[in-house]
Parts: sequence; C-alpha cells; structure tokens
Amino acid sequence: MRRGRPPRPLGVPGKPMLTEISPGRWSARVYVRDTSGRRREVTRVSPLKLSAQGRAVPDRTGQRALEAVLRAAVDIRAELDEALSDSMTVRELWEHYREHLISLGRTEGTLLRYKEVADMFDTAFGGRRLFEVSTSVVEAFLTKVGHAKGPSTMRMGRIVLSGMFGFAVRRTPMQTNPVRETKLARNIAPKGRTGGAGGLTIDQLRFILSAVRTSQVPCPRKLSKAERQRGTPVKAYTPPTVAEYCEGADLVDIITVYAATGLRRSQMLGMLWSDIDLEAQTLCLTGKVVRVPGKGLVRDTREEDPKNRPGTTALPEFAVEVLRLRKAALAERRLTSPPRPGTDDLDLVFPSAVWTLRDPQNVGHAWQRVREALGIAEDITAHSFRHAMATILDDAGLSARITADVLRQADVSTAQKYYLERGRPHKVAADIVDNALTGQPD
Repeated sequence: MRRGRPPRPLGVPGKPMLTEISPGRWSARVYVRDTSGRRREVTRVSPLKLSAQGRAVPDRTGQRALEAVLRAAVDIRAELDEALSDSMTVRELWEHYREHLISLGRTEGTLLRYKEVADMFDTAFGGRRLFEVSTSVVEAFLTKVGHAKGPSTMRMGRIVLSGMFGFAVRRTPMQTNPVRETKLARNIAPKGRTGGAGGLTIDQLRFILSAVRTSQVPCPRKLSKAERQRGTPVKAYTPPTVAEYCEGADLVDIITVYAATGLRRSQMLGMLWSDIDLEAQTLCLTGKVVRVPGKGLVRDTREEDPKNRPGTTALPEFAVEVLRLRKAALAERRLTSPPRPGTDDLDLVFPSAVWTLRDPQNVGHAWQRVREALGIAEDITAHSFRHAMATILDDAGLSARITADVLRQADVSTAQKYYLERGRPHKVAADIVDNALTGQPD
C-alpha cells in the first residue's frame, strides 16, 4: 500500500525554496511535475536590476529570484495545454471547453446556448475541482434544472456537461465521465408547448396553401401579455382577412416555398437569387440567416455548417412559377422603392421591407397570427412543412437517402427518426396481411 502525500498535479509548482548566495543575491528553486510525470527541479537566481545611476540594485529579500523561478514554472505549465489537470475547477474547464468549441467552428448561437447552461452549473458547482464532481452531484443538478426550466433544458444541460467532461477525460488524468451514468428524472412536467413540430397531412397542406391566398377569415393581431391581463378592453378595430394579412406581410410566397422545398426558416430567409436556376429548376443554397450577439442578423455562409449542407435540389413546377412571378415583382418594387444608400444589397429572394435580412422571429410571429386565425393546431410551426415534405416523399416510396438529400440531412437516419410521421394507419399493410392469410392471389 502506497503511503505518504499524493503526488502534486502536473504543472503545479511546489513551495519555492530560497537560499542567499551572497548579500543581495538569492537562489530560488522549485519542483514541478512535467508532462512525463517526473519531478523537475527549476532553479533561478536573482536577475540583475540597475538603478537610474546604472548601479546594481541588491535583491534584499529574494523576491526577484522568487518571481523568476515562478515564471519559469509557468512556462512548464504552458507545455501542459494538452494535458490539463484534474484539480482544475469546473469553471476553468468550461473556459477551455469553450475555446475547444470555437476551434471546431461552432456557431455563435450554439455557443450562446451552451453559455446559458454554463451559467447554471457555474452557480451550482462551478468552484468544485474536477475530481470532486460525482455522478450524484450532476444528477441532482440536472433534476433541479428540470423542475425549474423543464425537461428540454434538463436534457440540454446533460448534453453540455457530458461533452465538457468527455473533453476533460481526453485532456486530463480523469478516467471516467461522471455525466455518462446520470439518469434523467422522468416525473418532470414540461414547461409550455412540447413535442416539437406537429405533422401536416396532404389535405391540411393544400388547405393552408389555398387559405393564405383566398381566406376571408378575420386575422386579428396577437395581444401582448400586458394587453391580455389589462382590465380595460383593447381599442376596437377591423382586422384584415387572412388573405389580406398574408399579402401585406409577404407570407404567401414564403409559405408556398416552405411547402415546395422543406427548407429551414433560416435557410429560406438567407436565399439569394443567384442560388436559384429558374431554367434548370434547381436550388443550391449558399447561406442562412443567423443572429449574432452584438452584431444582429448576419448571413452565415460556412460550408461545413451541418444545418446548411451544400447541394443542389430540384424545384417543383409550381414553386418555379411562384419564384418567376416574385422575381418580376421585386424588380418592379426596386424601381419604385430602391434600397437606401449604404444598405448591403444582397439580392435576397425574401428581403425585408427595406431590402435587408428578414428576421426569422418576425416571420414566425406572423405565421402564429395566421395559424390562430385559421384554427390550426399550436404545434404546426414552420418546421412542420419540413416534416410534411419528408412524409410526402416517404409515401411516394422514395428511399430514405433521397429524402435526406432533399432535406439536406447529413445522416440518413435523422430523416427516418425525426421527420417521418409515425403512428398513421397503413391500408396497404392491411391488404398484404389479408392476402397472405386468406390465401387470395395477388
């Protein structure tokens, strides 16, 4: 059985030792474990310091020698950037992990979501050393987050912590990831709407495409929380019809292209006319709209973005016709209301009223207003059109690979697992069983 004090962590200097060599001149030494695990002795003497008259200034207390040897020890510590210590705090680990995420090219939005989780676990156990973080500590934290923020935030917290401690296992002497064995609580009530985007049938999709053009149903604006809670009634006004509102808010073409392509909202609003070949009836996206803290809306053109994979997609005939008419209408609008001087003219397919990038959140709020007016379920979001595209292609008998290509999914299994509508009755399956068991010929 090994006795004595445990070895000092890698790169952490021990207690410096001072020896006076001569009056005003000291020698300082310290031991530091390097990357090999061996104890290395680092020695420094008092560096020369001159006065204003050019005379040597004595090191009366050995302070200069002490500072010199500790600087040398820091240099050894710098050599350990690929072998961090498991005695570092969780807060320090997060800073290293964030730098790692940046080096991988993670988007500002991803970093922001991770930072929100980091703020929560920093409060809970950010000052603990890595070897002091156990599975029970992480599990208790995640359960508390689940009760306060909901199960989705709890799952996000587990994803961030698991990735961060997995990074620590690869870079420090830690041998196990304490997050891996955590069990998420199952009895936590969701906060708000859950379950993701709902599915759309073909009939519902046709109804929406027709309603945004012709519906005469009133489309009142959504009241704010303060207006809903106010005792006095809101000032009466005559709301526009759904068709009038969709035309004024420039939603008709957006919803049509949603249904035709299954694009994400950020991809739709980042589409350029140079991405579209109307003659070949193809689409090749080159960017998407993202919100960057401190900058606002920007067009992200990174090719390695997993949610904006490069590739060419064929466009349906009705979408090509809509885009032809839209291009002509925008050209006419440009003549009467050109972009203001100094505005970046990106030649967007779906620009804002002042020819800038359109805010995805505003488009989402506009769709919510139309959805409520038409009595459509709350879970039918812009992403539901993407799910509908996957279901249409699957019903037509196309392979999962083709569906993944149309939706620009990096993994074929993603389309099968998350986008195809499940739980529907399949008459063809019942007919096959009936024929097999009753002995009727095909």
